[in-house]
Amino acid sequence: MKDKILNEAMKWYETQENNPPIEDFIDLVINKTTDSVMKHVRSELEQEFSNGNLKHPFFISDEYYLELKLKDIKNKYLVLANAYQEDE
Repeated sequence: MKDKILNEAMKWYETQENNPPIEDFIDLVINKTTDSVMKHVRSELEQEFSNGNLKHPFFISDEYYLELKLKDIKNKYLVLANAYQEDE
């Protein structure tokens, strides 16, 4: 992961003018990370809705269901991220 970030930083630096502020690179990294996480969340929620998993044998509020689902998505994402890091 460290090498990937360094490569990305060097590619970014080469496309910039002299002495670009590091804040610009940090914003780029945060945006890419956010996009990746949101893509994963969207995919999981689309699958949830397409499977029709919104029915439960018990009643829970919409907010509580969403909270539980987002925790589940977070755990799946962390497992994928850890597996990706182990492969490197």
